[in-house]
Amino acid sequence: MNRLQACLFLRMIPGLGNVSSKKLWEFSTSPEAIFDRSPKDFLSLEGIGKVLIDHLKGWRKYADAVYKEEEKINKHQIKPIFLGDPAYPKTLSFCPDAPLVLFSKGNFSFTQRRLISIVGTRSCDAHGEKLCRELIQGLQGVNPMIVSGFARGIDIIAHHQAIKSKLPTLACMAHGLNQIYPPEHQAYVAEMEADGGFVSEFMLDEKFDRKHFLIRNRIIAGLSHATVVIQSKIRGGSMITANFAHQYNRELFAFPGQVGKAVHGGCHQLIRSQKAQLITGADDLIQAMGWTPTPQPQGVQKKLFVTLEDEEKVIFDCFKSVAQESLDNIALSTGFSISKTATLLFKLEMKGCVKPLPGKLFEWI
Repeated sequence: MNRLQACLFLRMIPGLGNVSSKKLWEFSTSPEAIFDRSPKDFLSLEGIGKVLIDHLKGWRKYADAVYKEEEKINKHQIKPIFLGDPAYPKTLSFCPDAPLVLFSKGNFSFTQRRLISIVGTRSCDAHGEKLCRELIQGLQGVNPMIVSGFARGIDIIAHHQAIKSKLPTLACMAHGLNQIYPPEHQAYVAEMEADGGFVSEFMLDEKFDRKHFLIRNRIIAGLSHATVVIQSKIRGGSMITANFAHQYNRELFAFPGQVGKAVHGGCHQLIRSQKAQLITGADDLIQAMGWTPTPQPQGVQKKLFVTLEDEEKVIFDCFKSVAQESLDNIALSTGFSISKTATLLFKLEMKGCVKPLPGKLFEWI
């Protein structure tokens, strides 16, 4: 049994949630080792009762479903990210209910990455959209990954503005990765998978269900170093996400708005209860997080373009809005092959324009 199969078996056993699965894992040292033990071995664990033990005894009856799911995962090039692996987001691993496996699709990494979740109402107004877009534009200097839930309203505005601002953006889905909901957001998929992507803890073909929102919202909060609520009514999914962020002891921020206007009621409640810090823009958030923005070079373009070849200028364009960029993303943005991009970057390194960093990243000097 491999790790993916073990995690799929655990996912299918009735009554076995993430918290209990983690207890079994820690007791057994690995997911695979759980199934080498007698289920009775787990009776000493808090929260593992006789009913759950009986379900564990019957794990083999899920074998066909597990093997079919594994086949689909491989066929659709879904990448599983396992709790405890270096690729798993450290921020999420600290949460007591972190999933044993995240299914992912796209081009992104959680390592050495600032993660900011941006959430809000589906029925935002023009002011809310403006706040969201200006916030993300103002965050370019700290180069975060923008996380949201791919829903209508603030979520999709956040994803779209991240794309426009050349920031990676990640959608946490409330269903399996074999579908897109809402369907009209299919238009954003290709650009998001090019620099960012999608994650879900649900099986590939699990359908959209409203009860999944609660499960998904804790991932949005748990993934990130900070969560920002743009606009929200007092009751709504964004408030659930905000409360998860507060429970996980993550930084929480909210924008104030017009007094008496329902769409700002949730933000005002978060600020009034001191769960969230009031911000009016990106500078407030950056200062509160203690991050140092990378200054955008002034007057560099005129100086550099005197000595750069045409193809090197194309590479330079990739660094106009970000301090660092990956080899793959540069190749994708320019249309050059990986080998040609690497050659051009080497030439630029020899000219003192770029320096290579770990993880196939490059920084414009």
